[in-house]
Amino acid sequence: MLLIATALTEELEIVLNLCSRRRKIRGLGISIWEGVRGEKSLRVLKLGAGPACAAFALERALTCIRATHILNIGYAGALDPDLKQGELVAVDRATLLSENKWGAPLGELESGESWPLASSKELCDMAHAAGLPIRRGIALTSFCIIGAPSHKQLLFQKFQAAIVDMETAALARVSHSAAVPMSCVRAVTDEADDDFLATLTYAPADGSFRRAAKTLAAGGWLRRYGQWRERSLAARQSLSRFLACYLNQE
Repeated sequence: MLLIATALTEELEIVLNLCSRRRKIRGLGISIWEGVRGEKSLRVLKLGAGPACAAFALERALTCIRATHILNIGYAGALDPDLKQGELVAVDRATLLSENKWGAPLGELESGESWPLASSKELCDMAHAAGLPIRRGIALTSFCIIGAPSHKQLLFQKFQAAIVDMETAALARVSHSAAVPMSCVRAVTDEADDDFLATLTYAPADGSFRRAAKTLAAGGWLRRYGQWRERSLAARQSLSRFLACYLNQE
């Protein structure tokens, strides 16, 4: 049984919109759907955002269903300056930023555990055959948003990861522990020099109140929202096209 895992409602809808039938499964304590594509049944899990929330949801799901493969899809921020909006990354390896120095300046943070993911070459070959922009790369998983261009540049130089997200490595840890192979494809919403999320980026001295104040002070939110919709639409379309190809050949 294929299990597709997504963090956000918008990402979840990409999967459900490709299913001819779908229904939410009640009573499991997690947000999980049964879907049908063609004649094949699959499960779709909404994880929630962040490594702890995502790991908990996947652990719970794997106790309830007999998954033979996990596919994580979703959005990501580019660390590699060559990555463009809407481009796909098939993740070779997912690395978790270590919590040991969490709260220190960003340049002092270290990489924690790292896990290989399955089938990145095969996924790239399939997507290339369909004319989709995709490359292989490393995903760096953070405990918070990384939105400032200077922060993205620093992390790229230090870790050579292509993208940053908030779930993949935590999911990889769970899948390896459960001995269920996992693949991941992410679509770029914000490029390396995009400062849309800069006010929410990692700032050790900022509490939630100060981050909120900085966000409000930044202003221009109608324009920013429009920019986000444009960016997420490009990523959404890429993921939808990829997933349609993937499910058709499953």
